[in-house]
Amino acid sequence: MTWSRRWTPPFVLLAAASLAACGGGEPEGFLLPADLGAASFSFPRPPRRAEIEIDQERRPALLTPPSGFRWRGRVPEGARLVAGYGVPAAAWRRGAGLEVLVEIDDGSGRELVEVARSAGGEPQRWSALTADLSRWGGREATLALRARWTGRRRGRGEGLIAWAPVALTAAPRRAPARPNVVLILIDTLRRDRLTPYGYRRDTSPEIQRRLAGRGTVVEEAYAQAPWTLPSLMALMAGRYPGEMAHEDLPGFAFALPAGIPTLAERLRALGYRTAGFYANPTLHTGNGFARGFETFYTPPPTLESMRRHADDVTGRALPWLAAHRDRPFFLYVHYIDPHDPYDNPDVVGGRSPFDPGYSGVVGGDWIHGFYTGQLQLRDPARDLVHVNALYDSEVRYVDRFVGRLLEGLGPALADTLVVLTADHGEELLDHGGWKHGQTLYDEQIRVPLIVRWDGRVPAGKRLRGTVRLLDLLPTLVGAAGGKVEPESDGVDLLPALTGRGRLPRRPAFAQHLSSGPWRAAAVLDGEKAIFFNAAQPFVPADEVQAHFWRLDLARFARAELYDLARDPQERRNLAAAEPARVAALAPVVHRQLAHQTAGVWLWLPAAGAGPAGARLGGSIRFERPPEGWAPYLLAPQDRVEIAGDTLRFDLAVESLAKGLLVRGAPGGLRAAALALDGQSLPPARLRLGPGRPWRDGPAPAAALDAAGWPPGDAPGAGGAALHLWRSRGAPAPRGAHDPETERRLRALGYIQ
Repeated sequence: MTWSRRWTPPFVLLAAASLAACGGGEPEGFLLPADLGAASFSFPRPPRRAEIEIDQERRPALLTPPSGFRWRGRVPEGARLVAGYGVPAAAWRRGAGLEVLVEIDDGSGRELVEVARSAGGEPQRWSALTADLSRWGGREATLALRARWTGRRRGRGEGLIAWAPVALTAAPRRAPARPNVVLILIDTLRRDRLTPYGYRRDTSPEIQRRLAGRGTVVEEAYAQAPWTLPSLMALMAGRYPGEMAHEDLPGFAFALPAGIPTLAERLRALGYRTAGFYANPTLHTGNGFARGFETFYTPPPTLESMRRHADDVTGRALPWLAAHRDRPFFLYVHYIDPHDPYDNPDVVGGRSPFDPGYSGVVGGDWIHGFYTGQLQLRDPARDLVHVNALYDSEVRYVDRFVGRLLEGLGPALADTLVVLTADHGEELLDHGGWKHGQTLYDEQIRVPLIVRWDGRVPAGKRLRGTVRLLDLLPTLVGAAGGKVEPESDGVDLLPALTGRGRLPRRPAFAQHLSSGPWRAAAVLDGEKAIFFNAAQPFVPADEVQAHFWRLDLARFARAELYDLARDPQERRNLAAAEPARVAALAPVVHRQLAHQTAGVWLWLPAAGAGPAGARLGGSIRFERPPEGWAPYLLAPQDRVEIAGDTLRFDLAVESLAKGLLVRGAPGGLRAAALALDGQSLPPARLRLGPGRPWRDGPAPAAALDAAGWPPGDAPGAGGAALHLWRSRGAPAPRGAHDPETERRLRALGYIQ
């Protein structure tokens, strides 16, 4: 290798501060390409920065000829060199093989420290090497990194090598002012199948030993949707997904709007190095889930990608960790196990290690067929036991690699805030269905949440009280020294996690955001209410949606209420017997849905007009003809019609509040009439906007405006029989329809 030619980057020195030690100007190492501006680097030929993608993994890289580069300085104590490298596709076709060499010269002669070899026939992907340089700690030396082709060559030119990243790391000397952040999300993981939550099988010894035993287990954490895309929107943006989703649901937008900064963008703005390794192919660059990540990986949208297991994504994350663990970093790892198919290297011949005696025919790849109604259990009692064992073996497999990921942190774990959670759970025939996305029962939306931060979050503690996935954004940003805007829907959990404060008493709201009429839930203080808008017109687009629709009509009520402490399996619906408890939780759902939906609402309070069973009829005449209307929890016997500028209705008075949404811009109120069981009601029984009694005359559109869901009104002769008010909808930016997301969902069998 020639050392004679030197090229110094002609731009501002970006990393002088990072190369200064605690005292004396002693270098602390480097990270390429971020520290390329330091004068201690030289290149035989000018390098080039670029975003390089190899095997679906995009990294910020430094492109050089194989001659590479050198660095001159004082080698830090306990130093290691970690180098990631790859060959762009065009260059890879030219060579049969590649060797990467690390050499060092401290004045006593050049020494070869490490050699890594790749055969030309191997699949193209990023590679990594690690060289121990601790023997040269404290010495002035010249470090060289170069590559050379081996074997037969085709074509001309040396080809370019992509270096991404290359880090000279030092032994840690002091605790950083801010923690590293590692967020581990296990797709489709049921909370009740983890050892820390009392499961009978030891499915998660690593999570128990490394996280739950050394940190705090949150008992009541809820996802904001029962499937990946909207649930991850809530986590990454700290906002309810219904506020950001395309208005034409199911429009398969579920793209993070550009106007809302993501968790990765916020932490990167605070100076963190960022990497996101997603094993779920529905999360990609086009729908915003790559935003803020310097290094980003997501697999191709094929069924085969669903068979890439935890070993694959861990193998990608560990080299990045090795190169970055001595700097403030944010690492997001999204495992796809235990999402179906329930299969992994531990499952041999279709048999789970938890159920080796099974002799039936059902395998882990049958689950999607069960979900779509195309397959049925042959021997329901025995087959279901085996399906559960297959699922549990998936949990056990991913647990092993969570342990390896945490082990890869090494000493940096002491300065790292680690959070483990899931985007949603999985139904295993608990309520008559399979997989996820359609229901809001606990097996689908109650998720694990475990937090470890040594010296800050108590070990072995269990935190009780309702929290939401969208609370993670303000929590992690707060730990990193940042703040979120007041309109964020989440709250900072750190005071409660560290014992410095109490957990805010906030309800969890969730909605399904998938095919079919809306369903939404509210959870607080161990009680859950679920609402199903069955009266909403719906025509299934395909046979899969038709299957879901038949199933949902058979198993859902308009209102359900569960005491989760006494009935954790949600078998006894208390809604009919306990209407007051339903009414206490219902406003959580009503306020959120009204907040994210613009329009004029006609609202019948629970038993506000009169006794249950009475009929409230009447008409509302607007300034302009409405475009249409949509039912909101109406009963089958309720009647509504629009004729020109007049809306007529005949509604049953019930213990359940309900109403309808008027579409379009009908303007203000011109006239109205109300009657209870045929008897006219005084105009004041109609309340406008935030609750003002109507005075029997025209009211402008502005009179209908209300900041939020109208306050309840006590039943009785003078109470409100009907509310008429207008919601402006959510102020948050919304995502547009994303064709690539739809294509990926189709490729994976979720849309036909």
